[in-house]
Amino acid sequence: MLSLLPIGLNEATTQLAYEVVFRKRHIQGLLKARRFRGRRNMLMHLGCGPNLKDGWVNIDLNVLADVTLDVRERLPFADGAFSRIYSEHFYEHFNYPRDITHLISECYRVLEPGGLHSFGVPDGGAVLRHYTTREYADHAAAQLYWNPKWCQTQMDHVNYCMRQNGEHRWYYDEETMGRLLQSVGFEAIQRREFDPELDQEKRKVGTLYMQCMKPQAYPFRSSANEQQGKLTSSEVSR
Repeated sequence: MLSLLPIGLNEATTQLAYEVVFRKRHIQGLLKARRFRGRRNMLMHLGCGPNLKDGWVNIDLNVLADVTLDVRERLPFADGAFSRIYSEHFYEHFNYPRDITHLISECYRVLEPGGLHSFGVPDGGAVLRHYTTREYADHAAAQLYWNPKWCQTQMDHVNYCMRQNGEHRWYYDEETMGRLLQSVGFEAIQRREFDPELDQEKRKVGTLYMQCMKPQAYPFRSSANEQQGKLTSSEVSR
């Protein structure tokens, strides 16, 4: 039936069908997420796909995930419920800036103060450096491994890496991702090294690994008047 439709309607109808499936799985995930109510110090593996981590709450629209969620929506977890959030090659699949800013903001919300957000995304800067210099043999080998055979020129490879048949919505370098993280409140933003106990070895080349932290809470900074009151009390006690 879809094959009889014009190309544009075919693509739009296919996407609508996917969205219906996503919504059904999201509702199922909301029900499953109820069992995590009241829990703290949890670990979240966001966008896990079929790669589940033991001891983590694995979240994805993949049916193998512990909780199937459309993370374009609000995460069904309490503020500060997680001590750590990890993701690998996931954030590039979201529209920029609206959807990804919402998701990163939700990560910030559900992290506890001092919680760690660690992730990897395709390294857009590395792709462009290789295009410009033709150096970095390991990157060239990775392109041949990951990209389809119809990629014949370096510009083919650049476009495929950035778009990946429409699955990739945005490409990042350290500066762009750093600004995004900072905009929602994260601190201690930095590039990190590949972690063999956390990251997939096959993703090592061509991945931008970063981490950041949610600031520690400062419960006594709710207002200038309260601060002044505490100072006065302290002075009186002396």
